[in-house]
Amino acid sequence: MPTTRDVIARAARAAGILASGETLGAAEEQDCLAILQRFRNSLGVQRDTIYEERRVTQGLTSGTRDYTIGTGGTINVARPTWIPRAGIVLDDTVTDPIESEIEVLTPQRWALVSMKTLDGLPAAIFYDHAFSSAQLGTISCYPTPDDSDQQLVLYLPMAVTGFEVLTTNYLFPPGYEDMYHYNLAERIFGEFETGKTAPAWLMDKAALTLADIKSANHRPVELRLDGSLPGVSGGQGSSSAAIERALTGV
Repeated sequence: MPTTRDVIARAARAAGILASGETLGAAEEQDCLAILQRFRNSLGVQRDTIYEERRVTQGLTSGTRDYTIGTGGTINVARPTWIPRAGIVLDDTVTDPIESEIEVLTPQRWALVSMKTLDGLPAAIFYDHAFSSAQLGTISCYPTPDDSDQQLVLYLPMAVTGFEVLTTNYLFPPGYEDMYHYNLAERIFGEFETGKTAPAWLMDKAALTLADIKSANHRPVELRLDGSLPGVSGGQGSSSAAIERALTGV
């Protein structure tokens, strides 16, 4: 497995910044490491660059609607930028618990819920991912759980991590090594060759490998038009007025 230093050196050679047999200076390596980390972070907020979903469970407490998520939160995992899917387990004490999918509400749909303190079996969640100094998001269950045997299931996007230090070995997910190689090379060229345009072949390879990753990870977005959640403004049932408000936010 290559180290972070290897990844940087190979990209620098592809960019024409480093000749074969040469090595980067300490300051240059740190500059390239910062470029690599910024690129990694940018991929983490793009849905089509996420290669895996991680299943995370959280036991619910009767009468507790809100749960923080993030390092040190109630759900102690890396704070997700978004939550693509969720489920609910009615009774996690049985041998073969049954999991049912529940809705992840948009801000517009959450705003339509007038009875946010309703108790029952959660049929949906709303994720407020607002960034704060605590770096915690908040998941609100709707209705509020009425049984402590209920379990929330989250499917969280797993972004590529690593590249914290130069000596760390790294195992790329399938297809990601070339994408990182060419895109990092393009960015290194721009950093060290100020005012110059990267070679066309390099820009093409960077764009193509990134497009391949996005194509492989693309998941069609499911559009929900169900207005039947209890307590949603406009009454129960999937009335056209409620659906229109849910989609437009007015």
